[in-house]
Amino acid sequence: MNNKEAIKVLKELQTYCSATSLDAVNYTIAVLEKLEGQGILEPLNTDFSKITK
Repeated sequence: MNNKEAIKVLKELQTYCSATSLDAVNYTIAVLEKLEGQGILEPLNTDFSKITK
């Protein structure tokens, strides 16, 4: 699974999650979109120790 797939599913889940869970889902979507924008396409397979600012 990559960011785009996860974001797509999370956006679908937004419709069905409770109000108490919605903030966490939105936060996760924002994090994945930011990683995607930074070129990190598969965060679970990324060695973050090699990334420089």
